[in-house]
Amino acid sequence: CAMVNLFFPCEVLHAMQIIPMFTEGLAGYLNGAFSEGAFINYAENSGAPKTFCSYHKTLLGASLSDVLEAPRFVANSTLACDANLNTFRTIAAHYNVPHFVVDVPYHCNDETIAYVAHQLEDVTRGIEEIMGEKLEQERLVEVLRSEQRSLQMYRQHLKLLAEKYMPSYLTTEMHKLFPTHTSLGTPEAEEYFRLLLEDTQCAAPSQGEARYLWVHTIPSWQPSMREFFNFNPRRQLLACDLDFDYMGEVDVEHPYETMAKRLLLNSFNGAGVHRSERIVQMAQALKVDGVIYFCHWGCKQTLGNAYLTKTALEKEGIATLVLDGDGCDRTNINDGQMATRVQAFLEMLEDRT
Repeated sequence: CAMVNLFFPCEVLHAMQIIPMFTEGLAGYLNGAFSEGAFINYAENSGAPKTFCSYHKTLLGASLSDVLEAPRFVANSTLACDANLNTFRTIAAHYNVPHFVVDVPYHCNDETIAYVAHQLEDVTRGIEEIMGEKLEQERLVEVLRSEQRSLQMYRQHLKLLAEKYMPSYLTTEMHKLFPTHTSLGTPEAEEYFRLLLEDTQCAAPSQGEARYLWVHTIPSWQPSMREFFNFNPRRQLLACDLDFDYMGEVDVEHPYETMAKRLLLNSFNGAGVHRSERIVQMAQALKVDGVIYFCHWGCKQTLGNAYLTKTALEKEGIATLVLDGDGCDRTNINDGQMATRVQAFLEMLEDRT
């Protein structure tokens, strides 16, 4: 296995049968086991600041305490998250394993595509050396073809979802990070999208329920949030913006350029307006009534973009709630205050529908 960040392109890993572990997935699992607090404390006692992202502190604590076995290597991109470099550099040094970093420029053009693609080729050569085997090009093409089919089905799902009611479940929405990112290109992810599209095609038409879009990570562990959204016939959580950050076409003939574009054209890359525009676009396409903009503790990019996104959404007549919270650390929230604000927002919109 390898330890990666959420946005690292994992096509080469899948082609070489290397399992990617990623920050939010592992930290979410430990949160589900009610054990994130112990690892967060371990990370803070090891020098991680309290203001650091709780997902990263959980991963750091699990690594520095040696609860996790060493991965074969660590790989991350510079995209989106400031915590990536510090976290993955620390983990690689602790385990004394190779560390690959893919630098992602803010702008996408022919020059930057070639620059990122060249880095990914270098990473592949490094992985081949570590694993003692060569990447089979046919396997990489097979992974990209699966990715192409998956994204095609996902685009169809989102198009149909604009007119459908599908009971929402916070854990399911958060777990879409797996097939839309680190598992994309695997047979399991493709089967997930096939079943998702099948469910969407069979779903009942929308019947006036309130429709919501979520921005950033989802506190799926929080009982009050689950009570508001899980299988509620009055409302539907349609999607999370992390899961439609890039859904472009796949060029199987140019795999490294395709992976480079997925980083460079990602809505989380570059100026904050890129992400805001993507959120507005999807909110309109899905015909949402409101957006919950979740400011996860420690995520400076999301916090810094809150006003810009709220202004852009409300300019289009889409009500927006900016909600402070923590997607991973149970001890770092004011549940009563959060629940009161969310309930008031939901009631305001649902009185209109």
